[in-house]
Amino acid sequence: MKILVTGAGGFIGRRLTSRLKLCGHDIFGLSLKFLPEGPSAYKEFYQQDISRPFALKIHFDLVIHLAAYNITNIGDKDRGLYTAVNADGTRHLLRGVGTDKFIYMSTAKVYKNEGLRLTEESPLAPQGAYEQSKLNGEEECRSVLEKEKLVILRSVNVVGWGQAAKAVLPVFFQKAKTNHPLDIMGAADALMQFVYVGDLIDAIEAAISHEKAHGIFNIAHEETISLEGLARNIIAMTGSKSVLNITAGTPKNTFSPVICDKARQQLGWKAKTGMAEILRSYKEEYDRGQ
Repeated sequence: MKILVTGAGGFIGRRLTSRLKLCGHDIFGLSLKFLPEGPSAYKEFYQQDISRPFALKIHFDLVIHLAAYNITNIGDKDRGLYTAVNADGTRHLLRGVGTDKFIYMSTAKVYKNEGLRLTEESPLAPQGAYEQSKLNGEEECRSVLEKEKLVILRSVNVVGWGQAAKAVLPVFFQKAKTNHPLDIMGAADALMQFVYVGDLIDAIEAAISHEKAHGIFNIAHEETISLEGLARNIIAMTGSKSVLNITAGTPKNTFSPVICDKARQQLGWKAKTGMAEILRSYKEEYDRGQ
């Protein structure tokens, strides 16, 4: 297949392109910047700012749209960038590229958080600018593509070695390895779900192999862990002298578990990598770096 991967230089994009190459596909990369491995690593490489209109002359069998602006801790002051990249950028891609099938990477944060199980039919109520822009990107996809051509993956936080240091796991590990305090600014007992990057790529491969698959699929590991539990596990397994600073008086967040029955039933996919294995892999990589 001729596959275009946007966000090819990102944490998920690099791993995905490597996997797809092993499967014999012709991989075309699109990224805002040139990649360290160079354009020659792809059948063809496009350096492109998707916030601006553009067009590619080639028609693809599949587009996997990972490119996004996702510095979610900044807040609404960057609302314009969220809209320009995640919503307008998706529209520019859809109008500028021909494809037989389109996989859009969204987020489970588009759902309404009311303490109930979240299925693909659950109510939507994105709380922040990032979440809203991803939902707007979904709507751009639905406005252009026939439903049989579109797969939307609503994923929880994706984790794995190599992700940016702004994410909670690399931040906690880096601080623990250097004996700096671990700060929890939100509710310490707030539960979270994660999905390992390799499991997410398995889901994308499953969506590719099931040619008739279309629609929305939740992507998550069923396991949950609290922020405090995560921090204490990391401190313990690294033998760190870090102290845990928890903001006092923060009310407990409502937790809505993301349910992935549809992905299991229609794609044959289920996340396999639990938090214990994820944390072990992080520790091994940090130990190698010493």
